[in-house]
Amino acid sequence: MRCSNPSCQQPTTGPRSTSSAIINIGVAAHITAASSGGPRYNFQLSPTERQSAQNGIWLCQNCAKLIDNDELFFTVELLNRWKESAEGKALKAVKGKTQMELPVTPANIELFHRKVSITLERHDYLLEVRLINKSKVVLGQHYVELVMPSRVLKNPECHRLYISDRSTRETAFFRVASQSDYPEDVIYPGDPKVVITVNYFITNDIYMSRGTLLDTPVKATLYIQGHDPITDERPLKELQNF
Repeated sequence: MRCSNPSCQQPTTGPRSTSSAIINIGVAAHITAASSGGPRYNFQLSPTERQSAQNGIWLCQNCAKLIDNDELFFTVELLNRWKESAEGKALKAVKGKTQMELPVTPANIELFHRKVSITLERHDYLLEVRLINKSKVVLGQHYVELVMPSRVLKNPECHRLYISDRSTRETAFFRVASQSDYPEDVIYPGDPKVVITVNYFITNDIYMSRGTLLDTPVKATLYIQGHDPITDERPLKELQNF
């Protein structure tokens, strides 16, 4: 009777105030679409499999709409993890077994840019990926990934956090992993920390021939064991002042 999104968990069923009927704001949403062209459609499934309970996940109406609006982020794998976790918690509750709940959002991740040098011909910036520990315990082992357009970077392959196997001609991929036994990697409750910095620039030539460049997403993702990924994603145009 709750939304299966671990960041929501909205109650979906309750009594009406003026009758013996109930209010239900829950939706049995499809994990893979019921018809071709829908979100996460899997052509290998039979009609029976598409209509089965195994292809369904219980969500509130808001989250049911959310997962279909961004199918690249809300993947089949992620939704199945939500489903498995929610059903496991419900079963334990019915059996009377308690469990220690992990904080829903243990930390925030934020993209922030600073002006380094501004001229008529070129703007230089410093991108910072910041974390803040929102939980009541020390944030130990974790890792962060950053993806951004390589066109605005000079020699990204020289950056110590650059991952060549995950980068392409159009995008540069960076990753930093904490070591839980390193004191400098520990983030205490309420503390912020900058975990990745990258210098980038926009020249007059780049701006004039930008095409869709400024709409290209810059995406930072935090991974903590036992939690869903936490992401801040913004178009490049929000991280420059040209």
